[in-house]
Amino acid sequence: MSSLFNSIFNNATTSVNPLQLLFALLVSLGLGMALAWTYKYRTLYTREFVISLTLLPSLMTLVIFLVNGSLGTSIAVAGTFSLIRFRSATSGSRELIAIFLAMIIGLAAGTGYLLLAILSTIFLLAIWLLLETQQSRTDNQRRRHLTVTVDKEESISSRVQQILESLCTEVDLISVNTSNGGDRLTLTYEIDLQAQIDDFQLTDRLITSIDNCDVALTKKAKKKKNL
Repeated sequence: MSSLFNSIFNNATTSVNPLQLLFALLVSLGLGMALAWTYKYRTLYTREFVISLTLLPSLMTLVIFLVNGSLGTSIAVAGTFSLIRFRSATSGSRELIAIFLAMIIGLAAGTGYLLLAILSTIFLLAIWLLLETQQSRTDNQRRRHLTVTVDKEESISSRVQQILESLCTEVDLISVNTSNGGDRLTLTYEIDLQAQIDDFQLTDRLITSIDNCDVALTKKAKKKKNL
């Protein structure tokens, strides 16, 4: 039965203990489940990505077992890593960190450093949860991404600028776009709200002071398509 876990190549110099392989796979699967649970904490996620994140450490563990002692095959695995990187190029930094940590778990478990994999994963996930909890308690970020769409009128940009300067400590005009044949202007700003001003006060001030004004306000940084 153990011969099923031996390499089929005649020049194979090593064989895999099936119990060791099973134990490493179970450890990597458990750590993958812990990573997936941590990733879901205070995060909008998809079911497919969470399942992939759970199974990725086990897959990496199996791959490392298969390429053990083969330099050429290891180079091929490096090409697989580049495919994962290419697939994740447009993802957020949190997704990339989760994928990278899953690969590290698989590498550690696949090379037999199970205790190192467990301790390092527990340490990093604990830091992750601590930072997420601390950030949610002390989140006083005043930076906003503001988009204002108005009718094209004389000095309309100056009027918007004056309103924003009265409510914000910093106002940066990022872009100006036109629509509807040049009759509408879309002004994009990066602003810092004053301490006593909230999002609703700023929005209400803009729509009551300027006729036919559309406002989009968010504190989420706009994701770039390249890292």
